[in-house]
Amino acid sequence: MATRTNARRRNQATDVIDAAFSGTPGWAEKVALGAAAFEIAEEVLALRERHGLTQAALAERVGTTQSAIARLENASYAGHSTAMLRRIALAVGERVSVRFVPV
Repeated sequence: MATRTNARRRNQATDVIDAAFSGTPGWAEKVALGAAAFEIAEEVLALRERHGLTQAALAERVGTTQSAIARLENASYAGHSTAMLRRIALAVGERVSVRFVPV
């Protein structure tokens, strides 16, 4: 797991944003998607660093490009695939785990 234990930490900024947009249709879904993308990016970065690899070195092991790894580590990227995440995990001797948590 990434070092951050609570990706949904509250602070004054998130309270202000929630107050401003919480009534907007689709807001909750967009926040949930953003949180998931952020968590995936953090996990890929943590995995790579845990194994002492650069983006280029991980990309070589996976059979992809450094820019593809950089995209996966970018919290604004929404094109994650379970197939690519499995390839990354396999390349470093780990496995992917998916879990559902209460909102």
